[in-house]
Amino acid sequence: MGEMIILPDGRRIPLETGRTILHHLMQTGSPLTAHCGGRGECRACAIRIDRPDLLSPKTGAEESLLGDPLLRLACQATITRADGILRVELPLYPRYSIVEKGVRPAVPISPLVKRAGKEGPFRVSWGGRVLGPYEGEIFGVALDIGTTTLAMRWLDLEDGQNPDRFSASVLNPQIRFGDNVIDRIRYAMKTRRGAQHLQNAVIGAVNNLLSCGAVRPDHIYEMTVAGNSVMRDLFLGRQVEGLGAFPFEPVSTGAVDTGASELGIAINPAGNIHALPLIGHFVGADTLAMILATEMHARKEVTMAIDIGTNTEIAIGNRDGIMVASCASGPAFEGSGIGCGTGSVEGAIQRLAIEPGGRIAYETIGDVPPIGICGSGLIDVLAELLEHGIVDWTGKFTGGIGRFSVVEGERGVYLDGSDLDNLKLAKAAVAAGARVLLERAGIEAGELSRLFLAGAFGTYIDVVNAGRIGMLPGIPPERVEKVGNASIEGAALTLLSRECRRRAGELAGEISHVSLEQDPGFQDLFVEELCFTEYRKNGHPAAE
Repeated sequence: MGEMIILPDGRRIPLETGRTILHHLMQTGSPLTAHCGGRGECRACAIRIDRPDLLSPKTGAEESLLGDPLLRLACQATITRADGILRVELPLYPRYSIVEKGVRPAVPISPLVKRAGKEGPFRVSWGGRVLGPYEGEIFGVALDIGTTTLAMRWLDLEDGQNPDRFSASVLNPQIRFGDNVIDRIRYAMKTRRGAQHLQNAVIGAVNNLLSCGAVRPDHIYEMTVAGNSVMRDLFLGRQVEGLGAFPFEPVSTGAVDTGASELGIAINPAGNIHALPLIGHFVGADTLAMILATEMHARKEVTMAIDIGTNTEIAIGNRDGIMVASCASGPAFEGSGIGCGTGSVEGAIQRLAIEPGGRIAYETIGDVPPIGICGSGLIDVLAELLEHGIVDWTGKFTGGIGRFSVVEGERGVYLDGSDLDNLKLAKAAVAAGARVLLERAGIEAGELSRLFLAGAFGTYIDVVNAGRIGMLPGIPPERVEKVGNASIEGAALTLLSRECRRRAGELAGEISHVSLEQDPGFQDLFVEELCFTEYRKNGHPAAE
């Protein structure tokens, strides 16, 4: 029987006829991205092969995207012969820039896990249940399961002053099954053992992170987990079909406590895994964690919090009540669906300005040559194009041009009309969602005392430019506060404080979910936000 040799690391797997190269790579856990879920649309799974005679002919998608006969899309190339050696060369992925920390309020340390006994030998207990003998330290970890990334924090549960020890992060390996929750739901539903593949991928990555820490895994006695509704339930091995069709609800919304050994998590086998409760719909434990970390629920004044991503969550309210909504903003701000878009990796353009005389100034992550534009750079480009009249208030290029070049040359970086359309859709979803919640709350944007921006995208965007394109509510920039990875900080709060965990459970049932799909005004607001009306009102040259 033939085999596949995966380069550059040299892993081998037997060839199986009738299966795609992507299927083989998934079996080995290879870090190949398939943003579109294997439909041949995104070109992210392009690989180089040496034996086209062992494969099916190129599909139409491949012919249109790849000119080199030895370049194939792993999701489209099927093994037709298993009597030879097929070498598959994977692309070398640049290092991702992941936000591992955020803002967290100080709370009295009162974890459920603690040292028990008045005199030795001491034991470790969780909520009164003995987990094992005390061996000198008690640690816990907080985990944020994002659609794109995983972040982990180790905390010393015996240090009441400074429990944080260190953090680590990695790309979510589920991305090879699709870069958004809908594609992953589809994979779980339509692929044999698909849900198990997704769960195994994330648990394997979590265990790899755990092995990187400077703490013995068996001295970690609890893990608290935050993530959106799909990510949390895939991690727990739950069915997600209910989130794939109206009314888009999970199996249940309550917090889940389960044994580490039951999930196969490599902490102390007797340890506890606590998954924070969901709010409902696609608004999950990560949004609840964000509310905890920003203390929206305890404030007298009204604030808003936004976590912008493939699925954007928005919350508004105060101690008298909080409303939340979820917007399908799509992956454009994470670089997907944009011709020269990329994630927050080394070489991504993250800042850009058009200077007098038309000179383009930019900076890249890692200060290396540009490979594309990430989300924060896309906001800057769009704002600058509007400001200089290169794009008009409807989001179309002016002067008869078809695209705008940021970097010239063989590996040029540019935006074209299709990219502008995708950015408009993403911006409109966020802006319209925020406007619906403001209207429901009965206040104007200017009355918000604070706007919290959470997540990686919120951390790096230029607030002024985001306001220029109309994505954020009209609030003075000095009232905008970037809170970083609020999801992991909220998870850390429920690890450190039993009071915070109790309050999280209460909040999940008190927060009101607003379904934008059923809101009578959302569609009109969405269409209105597809334009950049401020540039029309101001008589900007772009509107002429």
